[in-house]
Amino acid sequence: MEWNKERHEARTIQTQAVSPESITFPLAAQAARLVRQTSGRKDEAVALVTSLEPQRLPARLWLDYNRLAWDVEGMHQRLDISHNDDRCRLRTAKGLWVMGMFRRISNSLFMEWRSHQPHPEYEMTTDFQTEMVAENLRWGLRFVKSTGSGLKKAS
Repeated sequence: MEWNKERHEARTIQTQAVSPESITFPLAAQAARLVRQTSGRKDEAVALVTSLEPQRLPARLWLDYNRLAWDVEGMHQRLDISHNDDRCRLRTAKGLWVMGMFRRISNSLFMEWRSHQPHPEYEMTTDFQTEMVAENLRWGLRFVKSTGSGLKKAS
């Protein structure tokens, strides 16, 4: 029993050594059934598969790793919301790495900038981006509507 997001949660795991052929999953060496029982919610059961043998990944360690996986999801959620990370269609390792770095830098810069604002107007990077797009459109319209003082018309 543990405390998770202000609720009591019990997690149990049953593991079993498997072969890739027996479960038709490439490189599988172990499978598990994880059951989460949380107060105020319906029980949730999930299936897990790994290429690590039971000797290398015992049940207790698997539970710990499964919990730590959600730490990564927190950052991924921020990237997905801010930059539509899940919709990215890059397929090369270098391209993914470069875009990932730019997205993380962008989020970090925004969070740093926001921390110095006395009354932050923007809660998330998407709010900030929306405002910047609107501001760029305003500047674009001003430019297009300007009389072009100093600009010569082609005859």
